[in-house]
Amino acid sequence: MLTEARSTHEPAPAAVGVHPRRTPGPVRRKLDAWLSPAGLALGGVLFIPHPLLGVFLWLALALNPPYVVFALLGLVIGASIKRLLRISDGPILGGGLKANALLAAVVTGWMTSGLGLAWTPRLAMAGAAAIAATLVSATLMRAFSRSIFPPLLWGYCLVAVMLFSVCPQCTVISANAMQPWPAPVDALGWVESFLRSMGSLMYLPDARVGLLVCVGVLCWSRTMFLNGIVGWISGVCVALAFQEMYLVYYWLPVSYNYFIAGMALGAVIFLPGRLTLLVAAVGGCAASFFALVLQYTTNWSAIAYLPISSGVAIWVGIGAFTRDRSIGLRNLMSEITPEEKWWRVAYWYKRFGPYYPLFAVPVEGDLKISQGFDGKLSHMGVFCHALDFQRPVASGSIWGARVISPVSGIVERIKNSVPDNALGVCNYAERWGNHVVIRLDRGGCALLAHLQQGTVSVVPGTRVETGSYIGLVGNSGRSPVPHLHLQHQDAPEPGSPTTPFRLANFLSGNQTESASWSWNAAAVPGEGDVVMAAPSNRVVYQALAGMVPGSAVWVVEARGHIPRGFRQHSSAGTLRVDTHLDELGQHVFRAGENGSLVSRLDPDAWRLVELRQVTSPFLKLLALAVPSIPYAARPGMAWSDFPPMMPPGGLFGPLVLALAPYFKRQFLKVSCGCMPTPAEAGHSFQIDSHVQTRSPSLPLTVSCDFAMLRGPVRVQADFQGGTLVYTLLSYEPRDLAKE
Repeated sequence: MLTEARSTHEPAPAAVGVHPRRTPGPVRRKLDAWLSPAGLALGGVLFIPHPLLGVFLWLALALNPPYVVFALLGLVIGASIKRLLRISDGPILGGGLKANALLAAVVTGWMTSGLGLAWTPRLAMAGAAAIAATLVSATLMRAFSRSIFPPLLWGYCLVAVMLFSVCPQCTVISANAMQPWPAPVDALGWVESFLRSMGSLMYLPDARVGLLVCVGVLCWSRTMFLNGIVGWISGVCVALAFQEMYLVYYWLPVSYNYFIAGMALGAVIFLPGRLTLLVAAVGGCAASFFALVLQYTTNWSAIAYLPISSGVAIWVGIGAFTRDRSIGLRNLMSEITPEEKWWRVAYWYKRFGPYYPLFAVPVEGDLKISQGFDGKLSHMGVFCHALDFQRPVASGSIWGARVISPVSGIVERIKNSVPDNALGVCNYAERWGNHVVIRLDRGGCALLAHLQQGTVSVVPGTRVETGSYIGLVGNSGRSPVPHLHLQHQDAPEPGSPTTPFRLANFLSGNQTESASWSWNAAAVPGEGDVVMAAPSNRVVYQALAGMVPGSAVWVVEARGHIPRGFRQHSSAGTLRVDTHLDELGQHVFRAGENGSLVSRLDPDAWRLVELRQVTSPFLKLLALAVPSIPYAARPGMAWSDFPPMMPPGGLFGPLVLALAPYFKRQFLKVSCGCMPTPAEAGHSFQIDSHVQTRSPSLPLTVSCDFAMLRGPVRVQADFQGGTLVYTLLSYEPRDLAKE
């Protein structure tokens, strides 16, 4: 069975191997509905997309009750204009329409607080400022809708700059009325300065306000808070260095910018990691530098204390590091914490590898990689990502073998008129000989070269699918012996620089006996390896594709010492597991209130892809026993995989997860093999798996028997001191026609 060139068997990073958040109850849903507009508006300023946690910021604002009035006015105006303009904003933007309107109203309330004005003119001014900030933000959001740069709080900043420019004396009066802020001289003073700086964004430089802000950030993401601290400390160090140079720099009121820049670049814009921790430090330093420049260019006016320096630092960081994948990947998900997103991507990357194009093996039968990536003969420099296919010596010559398309796409270019060479002779005038260039549906091009003269069966503009016939292997061009050259490149011109790719759904080994084959979901074979497209095993495919949803009763038998995590939760010797199809057609194994396990039929294999709140020992063992079963499985075949896992739980789980991006994380890996089954077993097979991570709390081996229609019928786990066996007692199929 051929696998399509695009990564059809690779789940989206957002949905692999981890459980979603629990579905909220009716009370929680009503509470979220009431608090969502307010909580998300103010929480979005600090990249917190949780309505309840955004309430912490409202509690902080409530320490100055008039600010709440102005904030609510801005919130209503922002929400109304947002609905009128039909613009969607989100916390990943670091603000949004409502947040910009809210802060514009608050800053108006702050700068008019010392003028002795009545409430009516103050609210009128705040409403006008909120309207202006919302419209400016809407303009920026639409202008930057296809840009990598988020609009952040630029709408609020632009309106605040206008207000401060119109009435600079207002800001002086309001600033003088605020509590004095001495430079810290001891540890307690530094803690107080940090907390006060966290409240400065809302014009409340009070330690109590800062404490509530910190609690809100910490409750949402410990990783975000860590990166914010790194940014703040780095920015403060730069500020102190500037003061040592006798520069006039009032850094305390502006230091919240260091925290925001470090938090955004280190954990929100980019996925957290060891290198992005350095990016957070750079962001804090950059924000400190930009704040100093602003103070000098604005003559130390209130404009310099707006979140302009953090916004510039974030934009500079995005522009500098977005295309450098060694620094970190962009975080495109705002509904989950950065550490959870990192966990999902790290697991996905570990299980499926880098997201390179996938190519099917382009020739049937066993093949030898005569030259692989970075081959010393001709696969060097910009042409290092290429594979040359020949037959193993025992299989004869590859001359005249059928060549099929390894991808789906549109034929861009062909050449079909170059004569084939005699053995040992090269045509240096025609480097690629007869060839076909196919533009992939996902982008990039595949080049198949050295085809036989007159056998190319496609023309430019033709659409080909994976497996379509395109010609015969020849010996044309710069080729002394018959072979097929395969490479991936960004441009359609033959000879363009190559880029990485991987073969999908193939067998590999060092000899052609079937007992020695290993299955690979996606990999780059090494030079000298023998490979072959993985042929589907009818018995295995029918057993996996034909599993009928239903209700199963399992008998549990435990012998010896069983680790705590795999002990039965009840004293009963039986277990009920229900299987149903979800809206995506995936099989969901559910063990009552003890969680569920999701499996999926991919083009190349049956895979377990997700654990959902699993505490059931049976589901844990099933995930370890059969994380995947290729349709090509047959007795003697081996493969390895990473079973789905949940993020760390327990009392210290959140802390462990927050620090996980900065330490090497070992995901569980199992080695699987398909074992012979007794002849009387009929259409059934057995998978034996060995857990490579040695731990007293994990089994050494786990085996699982599969049968037609019912799926798993027996699971046995051997631990260091005992054995746990689950045997299917009865199975009642579900009547799908009644659903």
